[in-house]
Parts: sequence; structure tokens; C-alpha cells
Amino acid sequence: MKTILAQLALALSVASIAHAQPLTAAERAIVDAVPSEVVPEPDEHYPGSNEWRHDLFFDAIRDVGGAFVGVGTDQCYTLAAVQGASLLWIVDYDPLVARVHRMYGALVRASPTPDVFLARFTDAAADDTRTLLEGALASDPERVEIVRTLRRNRARFEGYLRHVASLRRDGRATSWLSDPALYARVRALFESDRVIVRTGDVTARTTLRAVGAASERLGTPVRVLYLSNAEAFFGYTRDLAANVEALPTDARSVVLRTFRHPRAVYPAGDTWHYLVQTTSDFEARLALGYRRVRQIVRDAITQGLDARGVTSIDERTPRRAHRP
Repeated sequence: MKTILAQLALALSVASIAHAQPLTAAERAIVDAVPSEVVPEPDEHYPGSNEWRHDLFFDAIRDVGGAFVGVGTDQCYTLAAVQGASLLWIVDYDPLVARVHRMYGALVRASPTPDVFLARFTDAAADDTRTLLEGALASDPERVEIVRTLRRNRARFEGYLRHVASLRRDGRATSWLSDPALYARVRALFESDRVIVRTGDVTARTTLRAVGAASERLGTPVRVLYLSNAEAFFGYTRDLAANVEALPTDARSVVLRTFRHPRAVYPAGDTWHYLVQTTSDFEARLALGYRRVRQIVRDAITQGLDARGVTSIDERTPRRAHRP
């Protein structure tokens, strides 16, 4: 009976993503027109996440639909799947991140379950996985580099992904690799070419702005903007404010971020505090002259951080940190 129920849940999960049909030729042209940016080679690479409690974001984004825009690698799959996203945009400064997504995309398409996907990273499957990637990425100009990345880091990828697959909280699966229903959603997005990855700087003038224009032309509001902890590495400029404003959002749209602070409360199993902010409030604080994420963090601390390790702020949160 449990097997039948699990199969039914998977079927319902896939069926619920009616929007995961392949893009039409016209839609594909809109997506393909979004350019990457030329960025300096970063000093550090982040091919995986070091945040383990994304389940703390789930209540804020569950089944809100729309487009997901984020930085980073596979943690975006978990969040977009919970969201029920119809488009998954990745805009990351690190070119390695784009290569990792293309590698994952090829392997997810060929892997009907999380277990099959994970098995492709074992030493025993190394030759078969290389052959699969070489075929699936035959037209990719970075095919050789992608295959080399996996060959040199196979054990590291396997260890990381198995940890992601082990993530559970209070008996519930909390990642795209521990929850078969979430995996099915991610796979449906890849199979319908609705995972779009670009190398770009979210504070620059091209890629993120183009993502906003494309999403608007497609009639898809951006309901989730996931910034992870990236804001610690850049200031809030006029260009960033213009980029956020260019995203088509609505009353259900939120910004997700993580931060560390001496006064922060960290959840069990992690060393990040999770912060949910309405996109409209983020735009308002940028318009007031907020220049660093620490100012938003200060406002959240003044309001009071939730002891669970996740805090929500919005227009009702006092805007004090912008004052001299």
C-alpha cells in the first residue's frame, strides 16, 4: 500500500506541473535572448551549498507558482520545486556554477529517480556517466570542461549530493534529493527546458534586467528571488535597485536570504539565520538609501529574530537602519 501511495504522490506531483510543458518556439526565443555577462574569474568557487535548513523557507513559498530567480547550485532546485515554479532562472557570478547546472541537467534528464541520479556519481558508474555526459552535451562548447570537472571532483560531488539526499527534519524529507516528489518537479522543469542558467552579476546592468524583461514578456511573475548569503559580498547600488525593480513581481513575491551575525539565532543543523522579506519592502528600503544587507539585518534584529532560525520582515518592520 505504501508503494502504491508513493507512486500516486509522484504521479500527482508531476501532473500538477501542467506549466512544465516545453516552451513554444516564441517562448524559447524570448528565453534564449537573455545574455550572460562577462565577469572576472572569482577568487573562490561554490559548486555546492553550505546551507542545510532551506525547509525554513518552505512555508513562505509553498506552491506560490511563478518564476524563481536565484544564485547558487542545487539548493535552487529544492526551493523552486517547493514553490511550484514554472521557470527556474539561475544568475550566478561564478562560471563554474553554470557548468555544474548543465552537468546536473544532463544527468537529471537521464535519471528517473533520486537513487538513479546519485548512482551516477559512484566510482563504479564513472565510465558510463562520462559517456552519458559526452553524448548529452555534444553541442555544448564547454563539454570537455564539464566532463573534466566531474572527473576531478567525482567523490566530492558524490559526498555532497548524498548529504543533500539525507536531509530530513521532524521525519520529513526536506530536499530535492530526499523527497521523490520534489525531484519529480525538478526533473519536469529540466525536461521541459525551463531551467535557464546564465553567468552574471546581479549588481550589473544586463543579465538580471534581461531576466526581468523576459519573465514579463512570458507573463510569469517572479515570486521568489533567492540571494543566499551573496549580499555579504556586494553593496546596494542604483543598478541593483534597478535590477530588482525590473523583475515583474506582485503581492506574493518574496526575497530569500541567509546571514550570520553575533546576535543571530541559528536553527538546529545550521549556522545561518534565514530571512524572508517581501519584495516590495526590499524595493522600498533600497529606495530609502539602504546600502548594505547589514542594514536590513539590523532592522530584523530590532524587530526581533524568531527563535526557530527563520524571520520574516515586511512593510510593518520599522525602517530605522537607513538613518545616519
